[in-house]
Amino acid sequence: MDKETKSQGQILVVVQELERAIIFGQMLPRQRITEDEIVHGMNVKRHVARGALMELERLGMITREPFKGAAVRFFSRQDVHDLYEVREVLHQQAALRIRRLDDAAWIQALERLQRDHERAVAGLDLMAVFTANKAFHDTLFQGTGNRYFVRAIEYSNALTHCIRSHALKHPQFLSRACEEHRAITALVKARDLSALARLCLDHMQPARRYYEEKFCDPPAVAAAGDTPASGV
Repeated sequence: MDKETKSQGQILVVVQELERAIIFGQMLPRQRITEDEIVHGMNVKRHVARGALMELERLGMITREPFKGAAVRFFSRQDVHDLYEVREVLHQQAALRIRRLDDAAWIQALERLQRDHERAVAGLDLMAVFTANKAFHDTLFQGTGNRYFVRAIEYSNALTHCIRSHALKHPQFLSRACEEHRAITALVKARDLSALARLCLDHMQPARRYYEEKFCDPPAVAAAGDTPASGV
């Protein structure tokens, strides 16, 4: 293995570890991340730490400012509003344009991923929950048969990972998410795309509200202990 390949592999490992810490709230919005912390905490070279921070910035997980360094990305209430406005348009219109309703293999894949998500929830494996949830929604919108819709939704979803994932630790949230995934699958099989579009919009709101209340409001007002009621 040459040095460049080895370095890229090390960068990927660091990115995955930091991404996991950010997604699951071990690192909170605005929290600083320094190259020194990565170098000493993960026992890697400085160029690896620098490369990992560059990749996390590209993924939208952190921000970097001159003379201030890197920090976990914080979304203001306006940022959240604007991002979710885009997500709502994309998800609603994609749901109304599902075209693979006669594709038995696609429907079976959706059902399988829904069960995978439920098993991950039952096992309290949050990384598996996150992965299965992403796969379920990616597959759902592949039902449009429009790869540009799929890419746009994947991109907008990725930008909101840091918003949506904070609610994953709540059992009530996970239980309701499972119920709504089952309902989404049932509506696909029933060919009720109007109801599917409405559910897709409702499904994303509680995790959004949780982030806004926990991180966007003043600490004295934020309901940090509140449990969200639905899915991402």
